[in-house]
Amino acid sequence: MSEINPLLAFFFQVVWRIALSVGIAFVARWLAPWSRRRLHPVLLRTALTPALITLAMTAVYYGVWIVAIMTILGLLGFPVQAVLASAGVVAVVLGVALQQSLRDLAATVNFLLFAPFKVGDTIETSGVTGTLLEIQPLSSVILRGDQKTVILPNGQIQQNGIINYSKVGFLRVDMVFRIGYDNDIGQARQIAQQMLEADPRVLRTPQSIIIVLELGESSVNLGVRPFVKAEDYWQVAWDMNERIKLAFDAAGVTIPFPQRDVHLMMAEQ
Repeated sequence: MSEINPLLAFFFQVVWRIALSVGIAFVARWLAPWSRRRLHPVLLRTALTPALITLAMTAVYYGVWIVAIMTILGLLGFPVQAVLASAGVVAVVLGVALQQSLRDLAATVNFLLFAPFKVGDTIETSGVTGTLLEIQPLSSVILRGDQKTVILPNGQIQQNGIINYSKVGFLRVDMVFRIGYDNDIGQARQIAQQMLEADPRVLRTPQSIIIVLELGESSVNLGVRPFVKAEDYWQVAWDMNERIKLAFDAAGVTIPFPQRDVHLMMAEQ
């Protein structure tokens, strides 16, 4: 009997560990999809894009399974520390091989934490200007004005910097109109001011700026700078160029062509 008791104890211990492992597996099978379902509506209330929401739910799903599997291996007597050490070596090797991807992922985390831009903003980066459609785990999708889609790595965006045209909510439209030296500057300024006041898209605050930028070689360069909402920027710029030009023509304000005086020196015979 003294020899049977230890055997029975060992048998019951093995059965108990197996039963517990099976129970953990069943719990993980239920908990993993449940956690993913519960997390989804929470993430939808955040500023995360669909791709990042999918990544987060996938990470939670497999995270539950990894914890469960490691616990089961420990219960069954497998050397968990050796498995973790091997996983650490694999992680280091993958980290070296995927340096660029890790840099892009780190940039994505930075974008989410500090929010230099968000989906729907008009941005300029790496020579590309357009509307941000999506921030993906490793890259961002930008829609240009010509309806071409550009995908840039987030690490490249972070390295090259961005210009966010939508951050403040309004922009200044910088336009230059060249008028002749024989024209009345006050008249030209008044015409430009009337065109700006007649357009409801031009903001009253901040006030528009109309100044003499410089005295050019053949013209007086008048700077017209209204403030508009970010989404109206390009259309206002195009419309004002046409309207002010037509108003100048109607009032007799000329836009001169470049001129240059040439003096010929005749050599004495």
